Amino acid sequence: MMNSKSKQFLLMVMAAVVLLISLSANVSAKKQMLPPKESLITEYYYQTKKPIKTWISLSNPAAKTNEDRQITIPKGTVVSGQPVEVKNKQIKKIVIKSSSLSYQIKKAAIQPGYYLEHWQDLTGDIKYSKARFKPVKKPQYVVPYSEGNLCLGTVPKDYPDTFASNQLTVTSDGYIELYKYDVNSGPEGFSNKPMGMAKINKTRVNKNVCYLYYSNQCTGLNDQRVRKSGKYQYRLKVADEDNIKTQTIWDGGKQAFVARLYYAHYAIGNVTYYTEVGEISLDG
Repeated sequence: MMNSKSKQFLLMVMAAVVLLISLSANVSAKKQMLPPKESLITEYYYQTKKPIKTWISLSNPAAKTNEDRQITIPKGTVVSGQPVEVKNKQIKKIVIKSSSLSYQIKKAAIQPGYYLEHWQDLTGDIKYSKARFKPVKKPQYVVPYSEGNLCLGTVPKDYPDTFASNQLTVTSDGYIELYKYDVNSGPEGFSNKPMGMAKINKTRVNKNVCYLYYSNQCTGLNDQRVRKSGKYQYRLKVADEDNIKTQTIWDGGKQAFVARLYYAHYAIGNVTYYTEVGEISLDG
């Protein structure tokens, strides 16, 4: 017959086992919600070693035309890109994701009636060399696996409504920009100029929380003033909500589901935003 101490020890062991099983179940559930590693959104980042001239596409919905306009990316700029030509394991050409560049870089290309692309727009092919670019790590201020574009709220159930909300962009070159969604504004519902914008001057990461510091308040965001002057007057808290949700994309022509998209959610200034972090093809 067990004494009281033995019973107490047995209860403690059983409680520990239950706790471990619970933790394992939680971890497994989270891992099952994430897409396979090869399907996570990954980006290559480079820093320019000299000014880079390239072109971006703008659209004019009224005239139903598109036009390529030249921009100059300054020396020292961090860009998000992809190799498009590789020979003998050497990168020869890349494209830069212009939708990840700040308004400050792209504004010179804007003409009356023309709109910048906000989603996954690419530059023209750019010659790559060690004299022009150097590979760098993904900046800490860009949330993991995301391309830097986040939408206000929780991801909708249906794909067509996914991007119909305010857009927060953390650019590769270190700006935070907030665009107000308006169905009557441009082909994608956004104006060219952000309603709020700030240059990120400092980043601090603590576990699943990232703090962005800048000198001016970013209109529309719940940032906090932490200093009276200088480059670090305002602080924005970006916290991973540890909440992955999925969407399944239906192709009406094929009458089949063709892709599953994965979205992470972040509390930015205590307001929830979502961003795509992965995609799996279901199309055979």
